[in-house]
Amino acid sequence: MVGKALETLFIKIWVIVKLNLFFWLFSCCGLLVAGIGPALKTINELFISHQFNYKDITLKEGWSSFKQNFVRGNILFYGTILVLAGLAYNLFLSVQIQGLAFLMIDFLLVFAMIYAVVTFQYTLLLDSYYEIDLKNLLKLAFISTLSNFTNLLKIAIGICLILFITWKFKGLILFGTFSMIQIWSFTATKSWRQTIDQRLELHA
Repeated sequence: MVGKALETLFIKIWVIVKLNLFFWLFSCCGLLVAGIGPALKTINELFISHQFNYKDITLKEGWSSFKQNFVRGNILFYGTILVLAGLAYNLFLSVQIQGLAFLMIDFLLVFAMIYAVVTFQYTLLLDSYYEIDLKNLLKLAFISTLSNFTNLLKIAIGICLILFITWKFKGLILFGTFSMIQIWSFTATKSWRQTIDQRLELHA
């Protein structure tokens, strides 16, 4: 029993490492600037398709997925980056001014940045999980983040915890950080995706 548990643990660790290495490989294929978004979407799709069946997660399938996701992945990634940049700039301006009203604005801007990151995670997951056009994808992602505040908190806290651990152990940047964020987001939203599936079945 202990041996089986250790085997399962090592398999999960290997999947995390493998997906994270795929992320860096595909990001470099896009010279980082054009590769990060598609690479994140690719490791999402690979995990959703195979989860911890590590033998089925192949470089060939990953490369095919990366090429298909190249445009859409960059649109989602840089759309989020633009939103975060705008919010960060406004936060920079807001913190220069003292006063209770501006303190409240600071908190709202920080929350908006967290909300944008979580919404981006939802777009990656939902786009990998369903066949959906970009406009409806964004609508569904916004609805998803607003409909279940608990899931929003779980994703946000999970990402913060992973980043904190990464700050302590820098090697995770190469071997685990990005894949762990995607896997955690997938796990945290399981109940909501089941709800969507049930509603789709009712309207089928």
